[in-house]
Amino acid sequence: MTELAKELLIWFKSHGRKNLPWQSSPPNIYHVWLSEVMLQQTQVSTVKDYFNDFIKAFPDIHALASAGEDKVMALWAGLGYYSRARNLHKTAKIVSAKYKGVFPKNESELISLPGIGPSTAGAILSLGSNLRSPILDGNVKRVLTRYHMLDGHYSEAPVMKKLWSLANFHTPSEKNAEYTQAIMDIGATVCVPKNPFCDKCPISTGCEAFINNAQLLFPKKKTKTAPKPEKKIVFLIYLNEKKDVFLMKRPSPGVWGGLWCFEECQETKTMIEKTIKIHNSRATVIRRLEKFKHAFTHYNLWITPIIINSPGGKKNYFKTNTLLKGVPAPVKKIIQSL
Repeated sequence: MTELAKELLIWFKSHGRKNLPWQSSPPNIYHVWLSEVMLQQTQVSTVKDYFNDFIKAFPDIHALASAGEDKVMALWAGLGYYSRARNLHKTAKIVSAKYKGVFPKNESELISLPGIGPSTAGAILSLGSNLRSPILDGNVKRVLTRYHMLDGHYSEAPVMKKLWSLANFHTPSEKNAEYTQAIMDIGATVCVPKNPFCDKCPISTGCEAFINNAQLLFPKKKTKTAPKPEKKIVFLIYLNEKKDVFLMKRPSPGVWGGLWCFEECQETKTMIEKTIKIHNSRATVIRRLEKFKHAFTHYNLWITPIIINSPGGKKNYFKTNTLLKGVPAPVKKIIQSL
């Protein structure tokens, strides 16, 4: 066992997180998998409530597998990266049908399931079954990069190859669940991105970045790229006499796939007028709301909302106070302002 692993296991006994909603004794692999998917690119503080809502609605993998897509997407709305929810649903169906609700304990079989990559598979095996399997989530990357003062950025293939080698090197052959949780916890609570708490770190004496007073220089930043491209759309917000609002379900896959959204069109006067008349020949524009930006990973979306009076509108018109779930964040924002 490496010194890093030894020190982390000692630290974990007193300082590790042991009361997260998805932690139990014995571990529930369904809970582990669900939390790991939710935690991809999302912080623990955000995930807790979503996890609890999911477990309440879908207490086991069979319940999730048999649920309708609308209900799954509604409970996911706001977490972002909606392909995670679609893959979650697909995997639930496969595990429920093919594996009778029991997750396989083979890494290659796990990775073959939608939405499960090598690190998620490692977490499921180690946290769920205490099997030796390295992980490499964002926190672990940062810890190992600083500890070994590894040059380069994660986006570079040679860097990732080296990180996986280091992750495998440090993963012990015993106490795998504790070690995996410990190295994630140290990254989340001590070896944080900015101003790490090196004075409280149990592995600082062996950390090359700390020894060289270079902890703030690692991990290396990604080489700056061109600014994110920008796109523009108009949201057409149709309201009938009862102030019910029109929504249409987005195609899946795609941006906001499976969620309910306002009708969209291009930002030209001709296209706006044409689209409105096709929807309802008696519809009239009430007012434009202020344009706002919604950031995606690869581009920024500028949204211009237009409020429209749509007399007689019935099909797919919903009461606004029932629409706080199952809609994308910018749609929820607009609905709450109506």
